[in-house]
Amino acid sequence: MRDHSDLDDTVNEVRRIVRDALRLTSMHAHVARFAPSVDGGKMLRARLLLGVGAPAGVPRPVLCQAAAAVEMLHAASLLHDDIVDGGTRRRGMPALWVSEGTRAAVLLGDLLVSLAGKAVQESLPSQLPMMVSTLHEMCDAQAEQEFAGPDADASWAHCVGIARRKTGALFGFAAACAGGPQPERVAALRRAGYALGTAYQLADDLLDASPSPLTDDKSLGTDSATGKLTAANMFPGEDVDPKSAIASLLQESEDELARWPEVQQAWREYVRDFVAPLVAQFAGSAVVQAIA
Repeated sequence: MRDHSDLDDTVNEVRRIVRDALRLTSMHAHVARFAPSVDGGKMLRARLLLGVGAPAGVPRPVLCQAAAAVEMLHAASLLHDDIVDGGTRRRGMPALWVSEGTRAAVLLGDLLVSLAGKAVQESLPSQLPMMVSTLHEMCDAQAEQEFAGPDADASWAHCVGIARRKTGALFGFAAACAGGPQPERVAALRRAGYALGTAYQLADDLLDASPSPLTDDKSLGTDSATGKLTAANMFPGEDVDPKSAIASLLQESEDELARWPEVQQAWREYVRDFVAPLVAQFAGSAVVQAIA
C-alpha cells in the first residue's frame, strides 16, 4: 500500500469543512457531540473523489467542497437508515438515534442533505441536477426495500439493481464530481462509480448475513431480521456466484477509465488500498485475489 499521508490530510480538511458548515446552522452548539456520527467514518466516497480528481486536474478547493457534500449525503442516509432498520451501532458506537433520540437523528439527517446541496451549488453548480437525481435513486431504492412484500421479485438481477441505486448512485456521483470539464470523462467516471458502489453494497449485504462477522463496527443481521430484499436473501434457486459477480463489477469499474491512464491508475490504487480490503472482509479473499 502506498503512503496516503497527503490524502489523509485532505480528508481531514473535508472533515473540517463539514463541521464548519454545521457551525453556521442552529446546530452549532452540538457539533462536537454529533461530529462522530457525521464525519467519523472511513470517508470512502471522499477518498475516491479526492484521489481521482487530482490527476483529472480538478482544483483542490472544488474537490474538498464536493467531497464534503458527498459525505454529508452519506451520513444523512446512515442516520435515517439506522432508524428504519433498527440498527443500534454505527462506526463502533451507539447509533445516534439510540444515544440522542430519533428526533435528533432525523433532523440532523435532513439538515445534512440541505447543506450538501448548498455545497454542490457553491462548488460544482453544474452537477446540482445530478445530485438531485442521485438522492432520488437512493431514497427510491431504500423505499422499495422497506416496502417489498412477500411476493416481491427476489431475483439476483433485481437485487443487484437495488444495490446499484441504493449505493452505486452515490459512488457514481462522487466519481463524476472528480471528472473535471470533460463530459465524456465525467460520464465514464459516473459509470465506474456505479459499478464500484454496486459491488460494495453487494459485499455489505453478504456481511449482514454472515454467521461469523469480522466486524463490530455496526449492527449486523438487521436485513434478515426484517426480511429486507437484498442480494443475501435472493431466490435460492438461482445459480449465481456473488463473489465472482463482485469481482467482475470491480474490474468493470476500472475498465471504464481505459481512455484516461492517469485517472485509471488512481482508480486502481484506490480500489486496491481502500475498497478491496473491506470487500475481502465482507465477501472473502477470493475477491481481492481476482482484482489484485
